[in-house]
Amino acid sequence: MNGGTRIFSSLNGPSIEMDKNSINISPNNSIRLADILRVDLDKDVKDSSTVRILHYPLVKERRTRKEFSISLAPEEAMELQGAIKKAIALKPPPHRPRNSSKRLLVIVNPFSGQKKARDLWRDEAERVLSDGQWLCEVVETTHPGHAVEIAKNIDLDKYSGILVNSGDGLLSEVFTGILLRRDRARALKLPVGHLPGGTSNALASAICFACNESFSPRYGFMREAAVMAARPTYRPLRLFKAEVEGSGRVPMFMSTTWGLIADIDIESERFRWAGMIRLHIEAILIISQLPKKCKYRARISYIPVGDKELTRKTMLKYNAERHLFGKKHFNFETVEAYTGESQPSGQYSSIAEALSSSSAPCPAAPRLPPLDQPITSSAFTVLEGEYVFACLTSLSHLGSDLPYLPSAKLDEDDIFYLTLIDWSIIKHRLEVGALMITIDGSRHLSYPCFQVIPVRACRIEPLDGCGGNVAVDGEPKGKGKAFQVEALPMAATVIGREEVKR
Repeated sequence: MNGGTRIFSSLNGPSIEMDKNSINISPNNSIRLADILRVDLDKDVKDSSTVRILHYPLVKERRTRKEFSISLAPEEAMELQGAIKKAIALKPPPHRPRNSSKRLLVIVNPFSGQKKARDLWRDEAERVLSDGQWLCEVVETTHPGHAVEIAKNIDLDKYSGILVNSGDGLLSEVFTGILLRRDRARALKLPVGHLPGGTSNALASAICFACNESFSPRYGFMREAAVMAARPTYRPLRLFKAEVEGSGRVPMFMSTTWGLIADIDIESERFRWAGMIRLHIEAILIISQLPKKCKYRARISYIPVGDKELTRKTMLKYNAERHLFGKKHFNFETVEAYTGESQPSGQYSSIAEALSSSSAPCPAAPRLPPLDQPITSSAFTVLEGEYVFACLTSLSHLGSDLPYLPSAKLDEDDIFYLTLIDWSIIKHRLEVGALMITIDGSRHLSYPCFQVIPVRACRIEPLDGCGGNVAVDGEPKGKGKAFQVEALPMAATVIGREEVKR
């Protein structure tokens, strides 16, 4: 051993060096420990044993299955295999299941992603998890709300985590089911992985971006997400409470949108056969009718964060050098293992009851009053005007091809972001169209009419019966409805990986 590096003498080539990050076979050939899913040992003859390494390195920005064999003397082979096994050993899931086996529940929506989710699981993800020696129990959803029922009733001691093979809608169901449990303090520690089998896949994209993992919005990234699930780290995901007029309180993990963005998302369902292109088709149709459409009047009340450094970061694009975000920007708090007392079984009678039992994360900050009561606190800033849209978001991506706010983090305590387009600043309706088609490169952040405000709470009240779709995590909640959002004092646990060094 030399300075933390271990050296092994190969029988058929140069010496093998292993440090805390990689196995170096030659100056131009190394295997990152973070990419290894499995290591086996074959005893060949009396004086020779072979260490077989199965790993998924990045090759042309895609995770690619590779095997590598190293012949060593038997004692050195056993030592190398042991060192690799120790380095890639699975950390115990933070909900601390009594069953220590590597078992996952995989929930598949067979109708997601133009009905391709099932094929993506079979062709891309299943083999990866088998390579990682995971046992996967697959359940296909059969009706809306099925995943809520699964999450409400899952045996926390039976599984190391849940994988959701679908779009963001099924994830919302899973988080809702977890919040409905009376033992949710522990259930929120259950790792949830997003296998991107839907159209938008915002959460999977945000996790990949936070981890610096490669992902392709055009060709999918099921394999990359599966490698994460096979070699997981556990990250907190802040949850929020949205209250919508006529719909009551619902959980939010991604965004609540009103106006153009929600109109495009919801109205484009008629073009679902077109996949992700459906959003572009609907955007063109709506924008061509501006300002007849999407000129909505509203009163917006919010508590600003007032952090200049935080505001500066909101202008950074997805392809900016990562150091510009700040040295520790993409770091995350470790999800602490559940150590509490045994909690009562059963569920809350409704999600409204479950959410009303939660207090604000920052007691010093003013709470939002119920939606039917006026805001009187002087801590709120109030705007009133005409807007194209408003979006309250907590993730960096609204879809795999929409790096909407790259500086947003998965868990930022009680901070989220109010983004809007103010009609009074727009020079011409074509400016809106140009802005919308540049989101895929984050160039929309440069438009003066696009405003980003870090907030701790926000209420939006459409005025004069102006309409505009409202959607929470992509689910429609009516038109022209008042709504408000604030953070919950709790975070779910999602599956990611250590930040990929490039």
